[in-house]
Amino acid sequence: MIMNLLDRRRFLVLAGGAAATTVGAQTLWQEAASAATLDPAPFTLGVASADPDPSSVALWTRLANDPAAGGGMPDRVIPVRWEVSRDEGFTKIVKTGVAQARPERAHSVQVVVDGLRPNAWYWYRFTADGATSRVGRTRTLPLPQDRAEHLRFAFASCQAWAGGRYAAYRDLAEQDVDLVVHLGDYIYETAAGSLAEFRRLHALYKSSPDLRDAHARFPFVTVWDDHDVLNNWADDHQGSPDGTPWAQRQSNAFQAYYEHLPMRTAPQGPDWQVYRRFRWGRLAEFSVLDTRQYRSDQACGDGMNKPPCDEVYEEDRTMTGPEQERWLLDGLATSTARWNVIAQQTIFAKFDYDLGPGLSYNLDQWDGYPAARQRILDALRKHRPSNPVIIGGDWHSAWVNDVLADFDDPTSEVLASEFIATSISSGIGWDAAVRQGLPANPHVKLYEGGYRGYVLCDVTPDRWQADLRIVLAPGDGASPAYTLARFEVRDGEPGARQLGAADGIAGVIRSGSSGLINAEVLVRRPDGSTMIRTWTDANGRWHLFVPPGSYRLEAHAVGYGSAGREITVESGGTVDGDFTLAAISEPFAAAGRYLPGPNAEGTAKDLLIGNDSVAMTVAAQFADPQLPGATPGKPINLAGIGHLDQLDWINLGLVATSRPTGTEAWQRGLVRCDQVAADGTEAVITTSGVAAEAAGITVATRYAAATDPWISVETTLTNTGAAPVTLWVGDAVDHDGPGQRSGVPGHGTISTPYGSPAEYRPTGPWIGMTGSDRQTYGIVYQDSEFTAYGNGNWIMSLREITLAAGQDWTLRRRITALDSGAGTDPWTVLDWLGAAD
Repeated sequence: MIMNLLDRRRFLVLAGGAAATTVGAQTLWQEAASAATLDPAPFTLGVASADPDPSSVALWTRLANDPAAGGGMPDRVIPVRWEVSRDEGFTKIVKTGVAQARPERAHSVQVVVDGLRPNAWYWYRFTADGATSRVGRTRTLPLPQDRAEHLRFAFASCQAWAGGRYAAYRDLAEQDVDLVVHLGDYIYETAAGSLAEFRRLHALYKSSPDLRDAHARFPFVTVWDDHDVLNNWADDHQGSPDGTPWAQRQSNAFQAYYEHLPMRTAPQGPDWQVYRRFRWGRLAEFSVLDTRQYRSDQACGDGMNKPPCDEVYEEDRTMTGPEQERWLLDGLATSTARWNVIAQQTIFAKFDYDLGPGLSYNLDQWDGYPAARQRILDALRKHRPSNPVIIGGDWHSAWVNDVLADFDDPTSEVLASEFIATSISSGIGWDAAVRQGLPANPHVKLYEGGYRGYVLCDVTPDRWQADLRIVLAPGDGASPAYTLARFEVRDGEPGARQLGAADGIAGVIRSGSSGLINAEVLVRRPDGSTMIRTWTDANGRWHLFVPPGSYRLEAHAVGYGSAGREITVESGGTVDGDFTLAAISEPFAAAGRYLPGPNAEGTAKDLLIGNDSVAMTVAAQFADPQLPGATPGKPINLAGIGHLDQLDWINLGLVATSRPTGTEAWQRGLVRCDQVAADGTEAVITTSGVAAEAAGITVATRYAAATDPWISVETTLTNTGAAPVTLWVGDAVDHDGPGQRSGVPGHGTISTPYGSPAEYRPTGPWIGMTGSDRQTYGIVYQDSEFTAYGNGNWIMSLREITLAAGQDWTLRRRITALDSGAGTDPWTVLDWLGAAD
């Protein structure tokens, strides 16, 4: 996967690289020791079972007196006795044996116990050097021909180290499931590629009591993803950050994986077939894929939210390799199971981050391999396997998708349902980018990136129910768990349907009968501070979770009045959070109003001005560290109807004594305002102050909201000195959202990097900025007698004027935030606004 704002390869070096050092390792083990009580030595890392079939199951343990010191075991083979019983008290022992824990395998023990009864629960334990392990519980599968009326299983992925406690695993261990499917990122690698480092990481993760409890309670079926070896690895196309040869790094990762998880087969150096199939009677067949080891390298240099290049569409590109792909397609063609599950690592459904006619994909997911995905879609359409369901993880967020025959045609046939589990603990840096792209992807039934957890599935011949389980604090073992949503797929009816109310506070924000997109919902504590917030989807829906207590619930949206009420949340209860907001009928300017957005900086003491189409916050109290002492009087939030704030601020107006140039030009010419006031009767905000660079220059600005989709702004400069002064005057816009880029008429879209500002001569009277949310910010001037200067991160207008002693001069412009529509040119709306004068 690719991080949104920070390259993941660099991020891992920064966040995890220290763990490869002695100090880093000691620090992490101090965290483990403080957060977890290990099982009694030498079975400190617990026990586990996996890969059951109707007559056998794989069992695992590892002897490690001191996991932090490489295991702390003597350099000799140690015999380990294992026992399997029909009861927890071991009065009905059915199988016993002795395995050898060898130092070259980190004293791990792998046993495949056969001769067991089908569809039965068993208990197991290990004994070595007079010590006995905890008791584990496991089971066998029904016979392939059995009717098998019910299966309950969970699937999970992405469990970045959380200090030893995994709230999601604690909740999972309390469930009653038949098995757990883990879809990868069991560990998160560091830069070091040695066997010792991979062993250390696996042992560290196994120090979590919640993870050990889940392993001891249920059999797992595990497969790796990228971080089990190296971020975004693909076949043998990678290099190791520490210089370890790639084949050696892969061998080391595979060996440590085998030494810490029960598996039926062992790796052969850098080669290990882990894709496999298991069947739950006639009810369900699972094809468990490996989408890392055999895939083509990511196209176009890899990336997220990135336009596809020609390489993406090459027919021979593969996610699984040709052999595994044939195995999958043959299985789909011949399966007689009621439910056919494709268990893979990433998101299978298409997701276009671009709201316009262009395309923007995550090239590490199936979107980077469309020909391979199409071959699977063609097989589903041709062979019609019963009830295909795709499960995945990787993207640290919960998804429910319709898998369409043609994702470019939203009305095309639904071939399968897809459920993506959010991460057990790993964080997300791309939530805003996904949310902004949702309107372009109507096949996405649900998306939620704000919570960690897993998916719990109940399967019968008639229906498949998926409960999306989430926790509020993933690293707090005591964190409460909730059901985010419940979905159902009915036999013979592909496509997921959302069931009734889930846990928490949920509702729809409407105006009349229509749901409002990008409305913000706030939950405030009794002292007025914000506890949590979220934003509505394209249908106005939202969902939040808070601990039991009393709160104030509020709803805000640009172009609409706000609403709120007091609520009481009880344990396990659901609170109705529906609101109907009235459209704004008159322009306004006042304190105490709210402009929504994840980056909104205004407080209740700052001033909001707007109308039924646009709203803007002018700072009265807020201070931005980029504008030291000069934030009051500046616009700091801005959004159009149906959108959220993405503005950092506008340096309005700027007054400099020399032409601003260089990467910090946008911070030049600050005006320090000592008076900022709102006149609500006229929907006007006025500010007055002085130019920091030009002694004797006073600056007064008047913001006025009208019924048109803009806010008119006039800034008057007065030379109170005794001599003429030459000044550079204008405004600088800094966008704060993803995908930011600038626009200047006659020059189109400007996406040059921050360090490369340039001068542009506009052919029209505006400057603008936009991001990935289909919203365009613009400042439209009364005339075009100015130059523009900037880059893809900020843009400014500049004009040179000379003021005689006592002379004043006024700069007139209009500020707006407009939906740029589905056109390829986000600046058309500013051309229209400039021509409307």
